[in-house]
Amino acid sequence: MSKTVTLPLPSRNLSPNSRVHWSVKASHKKAARRGAAIDAFQQIDPQAFAGYRLDFYWATKRMRDKDNAAASCKAALDGISDFTGQDDSEWEFDGVRFAIDRDNPRLEIVFTEIN
Repeated sequence: MSKTVTLPLPSRNLSPNSRVHWSVKASHKKAARRGAAIDAFQQIDPQAFAGYRLDFYWATKRMRDKDNAAASCKAALDGISDFTGQDDSEWEFDGVRFAIDRDNPRLEIVFTEIN
């Protein structure tokens, strides 16, 4: 079984390739971490998970780098880890998937439950 947490797409300021001042990046990280914890609280029960997959739904077909997309989710994953009380280093990473949804761009973090 799996549980899904739906979040807004990460800010481009969270990308490893962004060239913004460290204080700007820090404020975006803080907002992403807190926002993910709040969204997880509203969408799932706090429990331990075995792993996760990142499903990005973009508004356009523009080419994107999966490594950078995954790295931009670090703060959100830390926020969900805060909420569940489980260290995110215990989660197995199951990859990144890209799809197009012009009307509802979003990030879905699909967690696999411990059997």
